[in-house]
Amino acid sequence: MSITGETTTIETAVKNQRNYYRILHIQPDAPAAIIRASFQTMMQKLKQHPDLGGEHWNASVIIEAYRVLMDVDKRRAYDRTLFGDKDRASLGKQHPQQREGDIHADQEESGWRPFKPKVVG
Repeated sequence: MSITGETTTIETAVKNQRNYYRILHIQPDAPAAIIRASFQTMMQKLKQHPDLGGEHWNASVIIEAYRVLMDVDKRRAYDRTLFGDKDRASLGKQHPQQREGDIHADQEESGWRPFKPKVVG
């Protein structure tokens, strides 16, 4: 019994815990030009394409991610299943407390400090 169709592909990907944004190494609010550039970099420069020595399975996952994220309707459906009702643009943004120098008094008292590695000269 085979399941075909675009919505089943998206549902299967979410069920299998595939995150197309992580596969292509992009942020959820990335525009089409960034998605295309990441896809081309992975397939050609990182040699994921089977003709360049990459594995067929890796290439098929990358191509699947690219096709879903480049199609506006498929991407909207994928985002709905992956993120729910959250705004995609806000998902890749850094939390204000993660920014350097943004420590509040209550955080200082609790001992929370951002990680700052020592620079050895």
